Amino acid sequence: MIWLSPMAGPEECSVYFDIRDIGMRRTGRNTEGLVSGIIGDGCSEFWGEVILGETPQVNILPFWEAGEPPGSFAEAIDLPALKAQLADAVAKIFSGIGQLTAGEQWSFGVANSTRSPVKISAAT
Repeated sequence: MIWLSPMAGPEECSVYFDIRDIGMRRTGRNTEGLVSGIIGDGCSEFWGEVILGETPQVNILPFWEAGEPPGSFAEAIDLPALKAQLADAVAKIFSGIGQLTAGEQWSFGVANSTRSPVKISAAT
């Protein structure tokens, strides 16, 4: 889980990103991938996707049930700052994936080349 603090004013609030799925692959000199999971502030939760590559992107998608409007983050959360912090934190955690060889893929829990368990730990 990654903790972020993207506030637009004097209020304090933490936002978490609970990683649920990771997929990486080496393409030429770059490592590209998708890291996705639940992102929330304790009141509302969304699906977050961090697309890693030359230009990282962050997508935050709402969950909602039929007949109900999608939720939103508290107004005090600076959404552009949240996306920038999330992209930076995920890129730092997965920077070591750059040692994959061309064509090799890596996914959460299992290294495809060895089928041996892979553990991730990071402090941000």
